[in-house]
Formats: sequence, structure tokens, C-alpha cells
Amino acid sequence: MRSSFFFLLFSSVLFAQLDSLFEFERFLVLPVGAYTEETGIIIGAGAMIFIEPPAEDGSKTGSNNSSVIMTSLKEQATFINKHVYEPVNGSWNFVSHLYLTNWPTQFFEIGNEWDKEEYDVFTSKNIRLDITLGRDLFLKSKFSYGIELDAEYITFNYDNVGKTELQYFTDLKNSGRLGLGYNLTYNSSERNDWPRKGSFVQIRHIYFGAEDNNAKRTFIWKNIDTKMYIPLFFLPEGVLALSSYLEDFDGEVPFDRLAQPDGVGQLRGLKKGFLADKTSWVLQSELRTHLFWRCKGTMFYELGKVGSGFKELNANEWHESIGIGGRFLVNRKSKTHIRGDLALIDKKYLGMAIKINEAF
Repeated sequence: MRSSFFFLLFSSVLFAQLDSLFEFERFLVLPVGAYTEETGIIIGAGAMIFIEPPAEDGSKTGSNNSSVIMTSLKEQATFINKHVYEPVNGSWNFVSHLYLTNWPTQFFEIGNEWDKEEYDVFTSKNIRLDITLGRDLFLKSKFSYGIELDAEYITFNYDNVGKTELQYFTDLKNSGRLGLGYNLTYNSSERNDWPRKGSFVQIRHIYFGAEDNNAKRTFIWKNIDTKMYIPLFFLPEGVLALSSYLEDFDGEVPFDRLAQPDGVGQLRGLKKGFLADKTSWVLQSELRTHLFWRCKGTMFYELGKVGSGFKELNANEWHESIGIGGRFLVNRKSKTHIRGDLALIDKKYLGMAIKINEAF
């Protein structure tokens, strides 16, 4: 009996020490490793700085900054920095994304079907800055509005072209783009990385002017994003999360900006570029629960399709992603998780998605 008591005491002390070791209170640094057919081995690192935790009632996001830098053995590289500022006692919010990229990309046929053996390869070098400045409609309101700025300069090299529609766009060598728009938002959900209740509805509308090879063009991006989180009290921290993400382009949208699921936050496991067109719709459902210690688990089912407009979109068939995922909690106050998801696409192809923060 006494030996059992000391064993339990030793286990508790060890567990507490391990728990403290994995609590990243101020910052988090992680190595990055991956492999793709067009780049070979990818190595890099990611970092996240926790500036201010979310509000205890989940009404404010708080503030943080995250960065990731990756390079391949073929000298391709990308740098991404995301800054979020939403003070607990404030009515303003600010979000910025900075992208610096030099990376080859596989281009598949435009449309809702793909042949994974039929693709062209192009390399884009770009700098892109997205800024969103938002404000609550009034104090402690669930309604807000915001202004969005999207600025980019990009150049193209066509490495291997001739199998897809990309051969008709190779006259595009460089492009400067400036987008300005707005968003209208209703958000009653908890604004952290593991929301358990509430809903989110956002409408976004951005007008772009582009100068391609000294010729001008315009296009418009529209987006409706909805989310709902339903608590499941029969599961530990149980949540049923639901999402609908619809985006549509009007005008002469560049081929690299076509609407498409990214394979990480939408239609997880899908190779980015398999589906691409002027209109895209993704439906997501996910069951989330706590497993043990800092480990959590999910099961998800997602549907997605694209089309050249709403009429074709409605007629096209859905593609599906079904899978399971693991989560590891790295910061209790912000509920920040490292996640990994394994998915089966259209009952044929295995895919994987790894990222900091939830899919939606």
C-alpha cells in the first residue's frame, strides 16, 4: 500500500514536470520537415510569440505573431509572417500576412476534375502583403466591420509547359496587383484555437486592379464564410464544428489566383491546385474531443467543388475528404494547438496536413 502511494506521488511529480516542460508561455519554436515531388526534401522552422492571451470569456482573440521559413535542396524558399492584434480591452483588431515566395508550382487543368499525371510546372517569385483593419460596431458588440488591403508583385517563369491550359497564359511575365475592399462580420464564437460554442458569419468583397506586362485588368473577389460550434457535453471538451466557405471571382482573374481549396484548412489532404476555377465551395464538419493530458483528437468529413460560375458549380459533383487528426496543446491560455490530419480523398488518395492552429 505504501509503495503504491509513493509510486502515485512519483508519477504525479513527473507528470507535473513534463506538463511544465511542454507549456510554451511566451514563445514556441518548431522544426519543419516535408517532401514534395517538385521540390524534394524541404526543411525549415516555425516560431510563434504569444503577446496577449485571449479574453477569458473568448470574446477577444488577444495578440500573437507567427513566422515560418522553409527551403528545399533545390534552393526554393518561402517566408510567411502573420501578426494578429486584438486587445482584450479594445474595440479594434488588426491582422496582417506577409508572404515572400520563390517556389515551383504544379498547374493542373482548370475545373472540377483532375488527372494527377497531367500537369505543367511554373515558378512564381512574389511579395504579398494582406492587411485587415477591423472595428466593433459598438462596445462589446458581436458585429464588426473592416477594411482590407491586398498588395502583391509577382513574376513568372514557365519551367515545363504544354500539357494544360497554362500554355495559353505564358505571355504573363509579371503582375502588380492592388486590392481594396471591406468585410462585415457577426461573431458570437469563442475566439481561440479550440472554440466550443457560438457562430461566425463574414461577408468579404475586394476589388482588384492589376497591371500585367504594362496592360491593365480588373477583377473582383467575393467570399461568404460561416462557422458554427456546438458543445457536446457527453464528450470531454466535445465540440461539433461546422463550416461553409464560398468564394467567387468576377472579371479577368489571373490563373494563379483562381478559387481553390488549399488542402490544409479546406478539403484537408487534397493537393493544392487539383481543383481550381472562378468559383469554389467547401463544406466542413468535425468532431473534436479531449483524449488525455495535452492530446486531443478529431474526426472530420469535408466536401468541396469548383466551377466557372454558380450555375456550373451547382451542376458539378462533390469531392470528399474523410479522416482523423491529432492535436497537441502547446499554450493553455490561447489554446494553441499543433495539429496533424490524415485524410482519404475521394476514397482513392491519401493526404496529410500539418499546421499550427485549427483548420477552422
